[in-house]
Amino acid sequence: MDVASRGIPEGLQTDQAVKERGEIVLKHFIVILAAVFAALVFLDVAPAQEARIGNPGKSLNFFIFDLARERGFFRDEGLDLKLISIKCDIAVKALLTGDLDATGCVGSASRFIASQNVPIKTVVWLFKKPTFYIVSKPEIKSGHELKGKTVGISSFGSDTDLSIKAFVKLHGLDPERDIKRIVLGPTSTRLAALKGPSIDATPLSPPYHIYTEQMGFKTLAYVGDFLEFPQSGFSVSEAALQNKRTLVKKLIRGTLRGLQLVLENRAETVRFIAKDYSLSEGIADRVYTSILPGLSEDGTATEKGLNTMIESLAITLKKEVKLPGSRLVDYALLKEVQAELGIRPGSR
Repeated sequence: MDVASRGIPEGLQTDQAVKERGEIVLKHFIVILAAVFAALVFLDVAPAQEARIGNPGKSLNFFIFDLARERGFFRDEGLDLKLISIKCDIAVKALLTGDLDATGCVGSASRFIASQNVPIKTVVWLFKKPTFYIVSKPEIKSGHELKGKTVGISSFGSDTDLSIKAFVKLHGLDPERDIKRIVLGPTSTRLAALKGPSIDATPLSPPYHIYTEQMGFKTLAYVGDFLEFPQSGFSVSEAALQNKRTLVKKLIRGTLRGLQLVLENRAETVRFIAKDYSLSEGIADRVYTSILPGLSEDGTATEKGLNTMIESLAITLKKEVKLPGSRLVDYALLKEVQAELGIRPGSR
């Protein structure tokens, strides 16, 4: 039927058609806009995935986790990070039962691997060198002057024991004959003993070696200058590496971003340490200087450091430990994250 036969003037017919088409387009646009808005609302309210990391307590060895969480690096990954204070032996068992997704107790995890061959791997490290400093009474000026002296350690075969033995060997002393090593447990106990007559020296980590300097004690050496073994990071079960691979990768990415922030932004790191550990900015700045040499630049530990760790495990377990360093770690996901973040291994 032509326009004339329909009784509608041609100009009005054209205007009416345009109007109808416009209304159809507008309706489609509204529907699409509503769908987009609904999707955005869903994304905004979708709950974050909970990730549980077990650590033995608040410590500067783990502050990078806290800093990364505060900066929102884990939230950026869609994770609700829960840092749980837990004893290390229990944390390792919780990995195996799935009650924890990861733990910062990498030393205990390595001990369980060496003693019981548990299916656990460390997937990222924060420190490739120890954070200890050897501190002595003021009258002791060098390592060889420790001959005949008493030294406090946390336990036999511990990192503190390994550190003091390597230090006195460096100065020509036999740690079994020339010094007396006594077990005193945690830092607070060893610091109190150093103030009294019980011991003449002990390894201390930041900020305690700074406090002892202010009290007049002598810092003899930074352990990382003569001994290499990794500290802090996080370990996961092999089951998590298989079944929660995406979650583990997100944890690694958030952690590695925190590590890079610490390496690249001294001012922000110092402010965080001061705030989170109730230190003056002056002390926090010295803490930063103290830990900087030991930080891993890319989340890995060196082969030398892993081998040293295995040697110390043999001492702790009082048996021969034959493990390749690769048995302790799995860097597959870490390498993926390094590539995504543009981090070249060993770049610092």
